[in-house]
Amino acid sequence: MIVYIVYLLAVTVTGLVCWKGDRPLRSAATVMIVSWAFTPMIVRLDAHGLNLPVTFVDIVTALIFVWLSMRWRRLWGAVLAALTIVCVAIRLVASVDPGIDNYSRAASYNVVTILQLVVLLVATWLTVRARRRANEGAVRS
Repeated sequence: MIVYIVYLLAVTVTGLVCWKGDRPLRSAATVMIVSWAFTPMIVRLDAHGLNLPVTFVDIVTALIFVWLSMRWRRLWGAVLAALTIVCVAIRLVASVDPGIDNYSRAASYNVVTILQLVVLLVATWLTVRARRRANEGAVRS
């Protein structure tokens, strides 16, 4: 049940970002939702250790976020790229260490995912606030 709530939350947040955000935010939200939608389609449920297709999607997503952060030079882009790299690291560490069970890996992955959504929400709030302040300044002049 929690998985569905998190997916609904992710769709809601990315929809809000696409509606209220600027071009870099819309690009990041689109990459994120496509990555999250594509992952269940390619996951191997019988995989023990490193799930290569999902790891590949995470690496490509991290590279795209690194490019977005370098392209638009926004702090939230660098934080989003770093959190996505942490997601890749979680998968790699969980595959190397047999003491980490699937529930611990999933819990840590979910915490990082929630942090990514928080970064998107804060970036959207800052963008909307900056846009509103710019509009107020234009009206006063």
